[in-house]
Amino acid sequence: MRKIRITGTGNYLPELVVTNQMMSEIVETSDEWILTRTGIAERRLSSGEPTWYMGAQAARLAISEAGLSGEDIDLIIVTTITPDYYTPSTACIIQSEINAGKAACFDINAACTGFVYALDMAARYLMSDDIRHILIVSTENISKIVDYSDRSTCVLFGDGASAVVCSRPSDQDESAMLATVLGSEGQGGQYLYSKALDVKHPFIKKEQVWPDRFGQQDDHYVNMDGQEVYKFAIRALSDSVLKVIRKANVSIDELRYIIPHQANSRIVNAAARRMKADPQQIISRMSDFGNTSSASIPICLDELIRSGRLRRGEKVALCGFGAGLTYGAAIFIY
Repeated sequence: MRKIRITGTGNYLPELVVTNQMMSEIVETSDEWILTRTGIAERRLSSGEPTWYMGAQAARLAISEAGLSGEDIDLIIVTTITPDYYTPSTACIIQSEINAGKAACFDINAACTGFVYALDMAARYLMSDDIRHILIVSTENISKIVDYSDRSTCVLFGDGASAVVCSRPSDQDESAMLATVLGSEGQGGQYLYSKALDVKHPFIKKEQVWPDRFGQQDDHYVNMDGQEVYKFAIRALSDSVLKVIRKANVSIDELRYIIPHQANSRIVNAAARRMKADPQQIISRMSDFGNTSSASIPICLDELIRSGRLRRGEKVALCGFGAGLTYGAAIFIY
């Protein structure tokens, strides 16, 4: 058991709401087609806000909720697949924005599982004597890498950010990370990917340029094999939760909530049935926000906490899956 207490949360959702009807005006689709296959009715898209800005806004809310200032933060972990710069890291930019001058900073890319990975890392870092407060920021501008002529992918994704402050609790505080399960299946990387920059310089010979590993051409848009991702997602979500339950030595009935990655209602419902979870335990908000990648789980967590639906002492499971392929689950006492 690793002591960790979530002391503050916050999110940022762009004001631009794009409905299924609006999507049907740019690609051949319909509200009924999208809703019945994905559970998504609308999504928020950036009106130009950069990834770092959305993350900084969520971070300010989380730090304020924790009763801290930027100077109290010892470490900033940002999860994103859509940074605005290759360097500096998004974490460093957010550090500057929130005046967290003493914090160490780095980004991680575990795709949609990013927040679960970051929470596991935070619990481990908090075991160090010199770290008391860690800021996790999950911020995604997925619209930057979506092909809006591809109806199979463009209807799925939304933009947004969420942030969580994790602190070291007192010895008397029962807040803790009970268990985590993290994993990857790299051999499935070709099922969901987006290309970065090619090697290009004045001395390279065209005939020596390597072909793209996954066969993508010059664009950087998301490519997805929907059937393969669907099969992986159901297995990864349900298996990771069942594994982490056993590892934590709790029953599924002891969990107040299970917060899955918000990708597709069919995936979530099938995984819930496979793990024999009570539908009332499952949090689903994809109807309003779509798939916001690594931001989806902490957005839901923030809503539960701010609405008072999640109370201190209750056990929560988080579970994600994403490109890589990656997966992970965590159980903690809030």
